[in-house]
Amino acid sequence: MASSILICETEAWKDLKAHVEDIKKTHLRELMSDAKRCQSMIVEFDGLLLDYSRQCTTIDTLNKLNKLAEVAHLKEKISQMFNGERINSTENRHVLHVALRASRDSVINSDGKNVVPDVWQVLDKIKNFSERVRNGAWVGATGKTLKNVIAIGIGGSFLGPLFVHTALQTDPEAAEFASGRKLHFLANVDPIDVARNIEGLDPETTLAVVVSKTFTTAETMLNARTIREWIAVALG
Repeated sequence: MASSILICETEAWKDLKAHVEDIKKTHLRELMSDAKRCQSMIVEFDGLLLDYSRQCTTIDTLNKLNKLAEVAHLKEKISQMFNGERINSTENRHVLHVALRASRDSVINSDGKNVVPDVWQVLDKIKNFSERVRNGAWVGATGKTLKNVIAIGIGGSFLGPLFVHTALQTDPEAAEFASGRKLHFLANVDPIDVARNIEGLDPETTLAVVVSKTFTTAETMLNARTIREWIAVALG
């Protein structure tokens, strides 16, 4: 049962808020001169290095943040999420983002059913489709190889793929896979933005991918219809 007390009404929140006002008076240059502090704010795990020493925070800040996490019952909520409980109280839904990132042999139950196999069934379909686009087996309507991809999405459906795309741009293996193709993002309903995205593109060699959780987002579906019309007018 979710607490009726808002997190901003707790003493831990108020304490942290007061601390923020106080730490604003401290220059980052001064904080960076504290070697012990800097070392305590570098964490390495599973090949990932996290260095947050260049934030206006102190060890006291972290202690107060941890206290706030305790008051918010963060650990318990994480456990509930991994156990497939309905922690989205406003919609009475499961929050199964973790299942999308789970290994193939993981078990994450939702209403008594392990949802991981269903996730991997979709991931395998995505991989198969992607590989067919890369190797030229999946072609455009006129049989030409696809050279451009327009990702149509908004909000997280835009920022998530953009994050991955940006992160992989400096990876040699990813660059090799992407050779000969270019990814474009359409996340704005402004007609000018649409025109800029399709400028110079050939509808015969362009693949449009609609990224959406529900396929009901008005802006996303408007852009999808616009691009579909652009292709249909050119190709029939």
